[in-house]
Amino acid sequence: MTPITSFFRNLEAKCCAACGQMIHEQAESYATECAPCQEQASFDAYKYYHQKR
Repeated sequence: MTPITSFFRNLEAKCCAACGQMIHEQAESYATECAPCQEQASFDAYKYYHQKR
Protein backbone atom coordinates (compact mmCIF):
# COMPACT_ATOMS: atom_id res chain seq x y z
CA MET A 1 0.00 0.00 0.00
CA THR A 2 1.32 3.46 -0.93
CA PRO A 3 1.78 5.98 1.91
CA ILE A 4 -0.61 8.91 1.60
CA THR A 5 2.25 11.43 1.43
CA SER A 6 3.75 9.63 -1.56
CA PHE A 7 0.37 9.46 -3.27
CA PHE A 8 -0.25 13.24 -3.12
CA ARG A 9 3.36 14.09 -3.94
CA ASN A 10 3.17 12.04 -7.16
CA LEU A 11 -0.12 13.45 -8.48
CA GLU A 12 0.07 15.20 -11.84
CA ALA A 13 -0.54 18.95 -12.06
CA LYS A 14 -4.19 19.94 -12.37
CA CYS A 15 -5.28 21.79 -15.48
CA CYS A 16 -8.28 24.06 -15.93
CA ALA A 17 -11.14 22.33 -17.75
CA ALA A 18 -12.00 25.56 -19.59
CA CYS A 19 -8.68 27.06 -20.70
CA GLY A 20 -6.09 24.35 -20.00
CA GLN A 21 -3.83 26.41 -17.73
CA MET A 22 -2.24 24.72 -14.74
CA ILE A 23 -4.22 25.29 -11.53
CA HIS A 24 -2.02 26.32 -8.58
CA GLU A 25 -3.97 24.88 -5.68
CA GLN A 26 -4.03 21.74 -3.64
CA ALA A 27 -4.40 18.61 -5.75
CA GLU A 28 -7.20 17.25 -3.58
CA SER A 29 -9.38 20.29 -4.27
CA TYR A 30 -12.59 19.63 -6.22
CA ALA A 31 -12.16 22.74 -8.40
CA THR A 32 -11.87 22.00 -12.11
CA GLU A 33 -11.47 25.57 -13.38
CA CYS A 34 -8.93 28.28 -12.58
CA ALA A 35 -10.01 31.43 -10.75
CA PRO A 36 -10.25 33.65 -13.89
CA CYS A 37 -12.44 31.06 -15.66
CA GLN A 38 -14.65 30.65 -12.58
CA GLU A 39 -15.05 34.42 -12.40
CA GLN A 40 -15.92 34.66 -16.10
CA ALA A 41 -18.49 31.85 -15.79
CA SER A 42 -20.10 33.59 -12.81
CA PHE A 43 -20.22 36.89 -14.70
CA ASP A 44 -21.73 35.21 -17.78
CA ALA A 45 -24.38 33.50 -15.62
CA TYR A 46 -25.18 36.83 -13.95
CA LYS A 47 -25.56 38.57 -17.32
CA TYR A 48 -27.72 35.74 -18.69
CA TYR A 49 -30.01 35.78 -15.64
CA HIS A 50 -30.53 39.55 -15.72
CA GLN A 51 -31.08 39.73 -19.50
CA LYS A 52 -34.03 37.34 -19.20
CA ARG A 53 -35.95 39.69 -16.90
